[in-house]
Amino acid sequence: MVPISATGRPPSWYWLVSGLALLWMLFGAMAWTVDLMTDEATVAGMREAQRQLYAARPQWLFAVYGLAILSGLAGALGLVLRKGWAMPAFAVSLAAIVLQFGYTFLVMDAIGLLGFVAVPFPLFIFAIGVFLLWFAAQARRRGWIAHR
Repeated sequence: MVPISATGRPPSWYWLVSGLALLWMLFGAMAWTVDLMTDEATVAGMREAQRQLYAARPQWLFAVYGLAILSGLAGALGLVLRKGWAMPAFAVSLAAIVLQFGYTFLVMDAIGLLGFVAVPFPLFIFAIGVFLLWFAAQARRRGWIAHR
């Protein structure tokens, strides 16, 4: 366990992790924007299984995807600004990730359509979400971010 400094100042690696979290979430926002702007020509260029999955996705699920990204982006910004709301923002993001991928895999049967190739990246996204929530909780506990 890392001791809490007398000043509550985070170590230098805190800033590295926070900056990487912000960059990760900005890439996520970019991916969400690209998905939002997907047109019929792009969909037509997808493999059949991808087109089926894309067509079957309800609009509310796309909104949940946006919630996962935007709340994660808020959490990352909260880390950079050392704000306590980073932790609940990451909790919302992780809940949205679970809902999004749970629905995609269990209801829409992404594995049945795409095979197990559909699993690694969503699993990586989930792991990052768990890590960021844990990291924010640790930062709060150690006094590196505000408690409120």
